[in-house]
Amino acid sequence: MRRSTLFLALLFTCGCGAATGTGSTSGSPAASSPVASSPVALSCTASGSASPTWPAAQSAPSITSAVATGDSLQLTFSAGTPQFQVVPQSSPNFVADPSGRPVSLAGSSGVKIVLTGFQGGRSNYVGQASMTSSGPRLLQVGAIGDFEGTVGFGAGVSGPSCVNVESGSSTLTFHFIPQP
Repeated sequence: MRRSTLFLALLFTCGCGAATGTGSTSGSPAASSPVASSPVALSCTASGSASPTWPAAQSAPSITSAVATGDSLQLTFSAGTPQFQVVPQSSPNFVADPSGRPVSLAGSSGVKIVLTGFQGGRSNYVGQASMTSSGPRLLQVGAIGDFEGTVGFGAGVSGPSCVNVESGSSTLTFHFIPQP
């Protein structure tokens, strides 16, 4: 009797732990999945201010990396985040600054990202000039300018798009979403 009671108590405790673990494991992705896979819930971001930790242009802040993955572009900075502006456009064709050279990217529409507050007279982004992405919306990103303290990126997208921007301590992540 005592052995059966102990066995049932152990079985009940293990069974409850497994049910809780299974419930939270299956609940976690489902809870985070709508946010990640439902870009319609995100709103468009047209611009943003520099973070309080963004150094003055004389301190030579720079872009340390640019990564295009899925439908997102993540820019990492040496310190803080700069002021930015996002401009959707009807074609994936851009003009490089300051040369005026045409830059054509994959896609049927485009989004221009302009970052300001960098030091003029030097390169503030020395990464890849062009990046392809695996997203159904974001197809290609190109560096289109680094002149007089302003850095620009063009994004070729599969249809009319805008971005939702997520800001970290030294990152800006541009999530490309359908334009409402």
